[in-house]
This record gives sequence, structure tokens and C-alpha cells, in this order.
Amino acid sequence: MRVYRNTVLSGCVDALRANYPVVARLLGDEMFEAVAADYAANCPPRQAVLAMYGARFPDWLEKQPWIWDLAYVPDVARIERHYVESLFAADAEPLEMSALDGRGDWLGIRLALHPATRFDWLSMPAMSIWLGQREGHEGDLDFDWEAEGVLLTRPHLEVLPSRLSRAGHRFLFGIRLGESAGDAAIAAGSLYPETDIGSLFTSLVNAGAFAASSHRSLP
Repeated sequence: MRVYRNTVLSGCVDALRANYPVVARLLGDEMFEAVAADYAANCPPRQAVLAMYGARFPDWLEKQPWIWDLAYVPDVARIERHYVESLFAADAEPLEMSALDGRGDWLGIRLALHPATRFDWLSMPAMSIWLGQREGHEGDLDFDWEAEGVLLTRPHLEVLPSRLSRAGHRFLFGIRLGESAGDAAIAAGSLYPETDIGSLFTSLVNAGAFAASSHRSLP
């Protein structure tokens, strides 16, 4: 039983390292292995397949007493979780701007998010840290220490990360709640009047945020 338990624990640690590579790099190999083993002991896998293991890892990290010196790590972990979920999400054709050609008013349609679309608004500059680590930057990164938006899409079987504005986050949040494109645009424009909502909508479509089969006119 001891050998079996150690084998399972080692598998969990390896799965966490695969799903949270930037967190592992930020913490260092020795610390990450200890943290991952502690998490696995307290939050054992609920399924035999470990490809999606670690859903509770970001929230668990946030509750650890040592996290105060590394307060940005839980938000970096949230981005990595979104990445894994986007990677393994169901396939669907993304909405293309060409599908809206001939429409005089895109505000009069309802949209659904692409199954692989993940977005978030985080209190730390986690997106800058995550992108910098993925791109292999050495030393200190030059960025503003402020909240950032995150958008992950998978329009052509490859996960594409991008920064998301506050207006973009509000627009996508409205679509997720079931608002029409018009209602979501009005809400985002009211909160952030400096935003070009038309350009914002185009950028979200081009990023693959919406499913092609979802757009339809309001009755």
C-alpha cells in the first residue's frame, strides 16, 4: 500500500507540474514538488485520468500561509488552469467576421461563447508575469503592477492567449450571462465610454471568442 500510495502521489505531482509549468518555474523545483505533494495529499484526484488534475490548486494556493510573499502566484495558476480547460474543451467552429457580412447591425444578434473561450479579471499583473515566463524572459520584467484581464481562445486547435481590457471583460461577461450583443455593448460602453465598441467586437470575433453556430438575430 505504501508503494501504491507513493506511486499515485508521484503521478499527481507530475500532473500538476505539467498543468502548472509557470507556477513550477516561479516556485523552483524543490519548493514546487513539496507544495504539489502537500496539495495531492489534501486534494487527491477524483478521476483516474490526471490530464485535468488540479482544478482546486489556484484557490488552495491562495490559502497557504507562505503565499503572502508570492501573492501573484495564485492568479498565475488561475491563468494556467484556464489554459488547460481551453486546451481540452470541446471543438466548435469559431464565428468569423465574414459570417456577419451584409448585416447592417451586429448589435441585434445573440452570441454564445466558443466552448474553449476562457476569460478572467485578476487583481495582480499575472498575465504579464505568465507571458514573460512563457517567453523565457530573464530577470525582472518591466510592467505596471495593476489588475489585468485575461482571454484564452482556441479558434484553430491552438490556444491563443491575449490581454483583455475592462470593456472586453464586461462584454464577454454579459454574453456569458445571456445578454444580447447590443445589451452587452451598451453596458460595456456605459462603463468605459473611451472604448471603441465596434473595434472591441471585431477583435473578440477575430480572436475566436464566439461559436459560429451561435449567432442569430433577435426575434
